Amino acid sequence: MNSQKEIKGIHHITAISGSAAENIAFYENVLGLRLVKQTVNFDDPFTYHLYYGDKEGNPGTILTFFPWQGVPQGKNGRGMVTAIAFEIPIGSAIYWRERLLQHGIETTSEQRFGEEVIAFSDPHGLGLELIATGQASALLQDTNDSYGPLFPIIGFHSATSTLRSIQETKELLGDYLGMELHVQDGKRYRFKMKNDTSRALFYDLLVEPEAELGRQGSGSVHHIAFRTADDKEQLLWQRSLLEGGYPVTGVRDRKYFKSIYFHEPGGVLFEIATDPPGFAVDEAVESLGGTLQLPEEYEAMRSEIEQNLPPLRESTFIHAYIEAEGSDNNDTTIVALHGTGGDEHDLIPLAPKVGGGAAIISPRGKVSEGGMNRFFARLASGVFDERDIVRQVNDLAGFIQGAASRYKRPVDRFVALGYSNGANMAAALLLIRPEIFSRVILLRPMLPLLHPEPIDLSGKEVLILRGTRDRVIPHQSTDQLIQTLLDCGAQVDVKEVEGGHELTSQDLQRASQWLESAVKPHLAS
Repeated sequence: MNSQKEIKGIHHITAISGSAAENIAFYENVLGLRLVKQTVNFDDPFTYHLYYGDKEGNPGTILTFFPWQGVPQGKNGRGMVTAIAFEIPIGSAIYWRERLLQHGIETTSEQRFGEEVIAFSDPHGLGLELIATGQASALLQDTNDSYGPLFPIIGFHSATSTLRSIQETKELLGDYLGMELHVQDGKRYRFKMKNDTSRALFYDLLVEPEAELGRQGSGSVHHIAFRTADDKEQLLWQRSLLEGGYPVTGVRDRKYFKSIYFHEPGGVLFEIATDPPGFAVDEAVESLGGTLQLPEEYEAMRSEIEQNLPPLRESTFIHAYIEAEGSDNNDTTIVALHGTGGDEHDLIPLAPKVGGGAAIISPRGKVSEGGMNRFFARLASGVFDERDIVRQVNDLAGFIQGAASRYKRPVDRFVALGYSNGANMAAALLLIRPEIFSRVILLRPMLPLLHPEPIDLSGKEVLILRGTRDRVIPHQSTDQLIQTLLDCGAQVDVKEVEGGHELTSQDLQRASQWLESAVKPHLAS
């Protein structure tokens, strides 16, 4: 029996899916979760291990997947977690039912312990639930991040396992793991973990004496992990469980946490995982999930692994690609973003005059306004649809990251070259997805977001070129953009050129000189 500690909540839940691209499209675009880590299976390095969660990757929000392409369909049944419940804000149930319906996802609703439960399945059959018990939605407006929908998922609420009988599992949960039977309704028993300062505190047992044995496969849960504070406490768990006759594994270092595993009497695979070190050990918090991270033992195989992993996000941008030329500056890639009414060819003749022999990736904006291509929608002249900006920024960021892998270009040498609407899009990328660019050239920009979230842009270099007679871009809005970037710690160089909104040879000359001086220190190092 364990009297020294108690389980503090769910740490993460790991499931199995089919296509990685289908998995990421659903959890990012429909549920609005953030991909906080893309790595590989420790036992199968040619298979992704994808982690989704809140924007910091906090324990209690992490849903992970092994996406095995072509794996047979799993079957829910006894001896496994059969439903994963997320917490959503109070008052957001109607919004979420409508959102899921718009994406072609059927839902059912029921009352459970006085709360509405919205049940549905992901594209591979995994049982999911939404429960509106979180902070009131009106209070979440200021914290709604760029990865979430209007009313974002907060984290886990609970998980449900199906068992034939409860007694032995009840003894484990209560006597060894420190959970208490919180409430019961018929065949459903809800256990609560003792931590009033955290979420993800409930674990439900559904007793179905006639339930058939479950089968793991696509759309099934592999295991559920519970939280422990640190390595020392984890060893205490291991010792007490072994003394209780539970066959616990040795400690396994999973890079982002350490784990021990054992099967509870009903057959469900349990894990006890440490909170530290967390997901920021190999990526900054703002860059989590941006690039493939490998366990140290697989770094020597990186090239082979990357060649065998399928693309996570299919490119939906029509684009042009020009290979780098010559030996000077050939590891730099210019990402050219056209203005309203342009396309992927507009800046191709101009980009070499700025970047010399740099490679060029030039995507076409996906928004059409009166037949004119744009990178995001606007509600009126000078009034931007900020919700669409967030969607389009994340879509374009995913494309750019995929293009870096596809064309084998170093991601730390990407330079944005944006004109007008493209410049506004580049500025939005900097403010929402700062990991994409270190250097940005903005030709005739304005502030794309009225109240952008504070973000650390130290180390980012920005050139702003404004026309002395530009009557299209409000002078005040450009000033606001400059101040916003400075307040965030960016290094901003502002230059005026003689002219209006159109581009001139002076723009290209100044941009070229600025980029050359910015790149030289990197080459020297």
